[in-house]
Amino acid sequence: MMEAIIRCVISTVAAWRFALLFIRRKQVEAWFDACLCAAVHGLARLVLYRVVPDDGFLCVELLCFLLMAVIVQLQGRDGYGNTVIAFGLAQSVYSVLDFWSGHSHGAWRWPGWVAYLSCLVLFLVITNLVKNRFPTENWREYYANAHPDPERIPIRKWHVYAVVVAGGVLLTAMDWMMGGLRGSFLSMGEDLRASSFVVAGIVMFALFWCEIGMLILMHAYKRERIEMLLNRQYRDEMQSFMNVIRSQRHDYNFHVQTIAGLLREGNLEECLKYMDALEKDSAIMNTMLPIKDPAISAMIHNFHVLAVREGIALHIDIQDDLTRIATDVYETNKIISNLLQNAIDETKTHADKSYGIHLTILKRGEYIVIRVSNEVDPLQMNLDKMNHIYQQGYSTKQGHDGVGLSSVKQLAGRYRGTVYTQMEGTVVHFVAKIPINFAKERGAV
Repeated sequence: MMEAIIRCVISTVAAWRFALLFIRRKQVEAWFDACLCAAVHGLARLVLYRVVPDDGFLCVELLCFLLMAVIVQLQGRDGYGNTVIAFGLAQSVYSVLDFWSGHSHGAWRWPGWVAYLSCLVLFLVITNLVKNRFPTENWREYYANAHPDPERIPIRKWHVYAVVVAGGVLLTAMDWMMGGLRGSFLSMGEDLRASSFVVAGIVMFALFWCEIGMLILMHAYKRERIEMLLNRQYRDEMQSFMNVIRSQRHDYNFHVQTIAGLLREGNLEECLKYMDALEKDSAIMNTMLPIKDPAISAMIHNFHVLAVREGIALHIDIQDDLTRIATDVYETNKIISNLLQNAIDETKTHADKSYGIHLTILKRGEYIVIRVSNEVDPLQMNLDKMNHIYQQGYSTKQGHDGVGLSSVKQLAGRYRGTVYTQMEGTVVHFVAKIPINFAKERGAV
C-alpha cells in the first residue's frame, strides 16, 4: 500500500510541475503547488485505500486535480484557459506515469521500480530539453483575429484546448482500460506480460509527447505568422511615414513660392491665412519630432490619420524621446498602439467627439509614463467594469477579443512596470508606467 502511495505522490508532483511550467508559472510556484496537490492526493489515497475499491480511485484523483485547478485559477493572472490547459496536461502526465507505476509493479515487482523510475527520469530529461519551447505568457494574442493576414493553415484558440482535452481523455482512458485488463496480464507468461506492458507504456509515452509536440508546433506557427505580420506592418508604417516626409519636402518649395508671391502683392491677410493653414498641417509632424525612433513616430502618425478618418482629434504631447525606456521598439509600439486603438474604438461610438483623444509621453522619476485619455459613457464604465478591464478575454465592446489591455498589463509586468486607470469626471486615463533602462541611459550620455 505504501509503495503505491509513494508512487502516487511522485507522479502527482511530476504531473503538476510539468503542467504549471507549461503555462509559464515560476519554478518556485510550480514546485509549491505541485507538492501541495501531491500531499492532498497522497493523503486522500491513504485514508480511502481500504474504503474505496480500486475503481473508485479515479474519482479521488479527479477531485484532487480539480481542487488543484481551482487553486491555479484563484491565483489569478492566467484566466480560465490556462487553468483548463494545466488540468488537462497534469491529468495526461499522471496517467502515463500511473500506468508505468501500477503495471510495472504488477508485472515485475521490485524491478518494476527500475522501470517506473527510468520512465520518470526520461520524462524529466525531455521536459528540461523542451521547456524553453513552451508557449509564452501572451500566447493567446497569437490567436486573436485582429489581423487580416490569411493563414495557410487556420488555427484557432479552441484547437489548443481541443488537443489538450482530447489528450487527457485518451491517456486517462488507456490507463484505466489497461488497469481493467490487469487480470489478463497476470494470466500471461512472464515474458509476454512484460513485453505487452512495455509496448503499451511506450505507446502512451509517445502519444503524450506527440500531444506536446503538436501544441509547440501550433504556437510556433502562430508566432511566426504574427512576426511576419509585424514586420510587414513595420515596413508599411515606415513607408507611409517616409512618404509624408517626402511630400512635405516636395511641397516646401511651393509653399515658399506661394508665401513670397502673396507678400510681393502686399496681400498680407491672405498670407496670414495661408500661414495658419500651413502651421496646422505641419503641427502633427512637429509634435513627434522629440521621438528618436522613426518606427514609433510612424505608428503614432498612422493612428493620427486613423483618428482623423473617424472624425476624432488626436492631441499629442511628447516630452520624452523614449530612448531610455526599458521596452524595445516593438514592445513600445505595442503598448502605445493598444492604448490608442482602445481609445479610438470607444470614442468613435460617441455622438460628441469634441474632447478627442490625448496622448501624453513624459518622464517621471525612474519611469516613462505613457498616458492615453478619452471620454467614456459613465453608465458604461462603472467601478465593477474598471476592475475587470485588464482581465484576459474581457471586453466592453462587441466583436473584441479582450486581449489588448490585458497584453499591455502583461508586457508592463515583464519589466516591473504597471498599468492602471484613473477616472476624472467623464474622462478615463489609461496610464502605463515603464521603468527606465539605465544601461540605455548611460549609453546615450
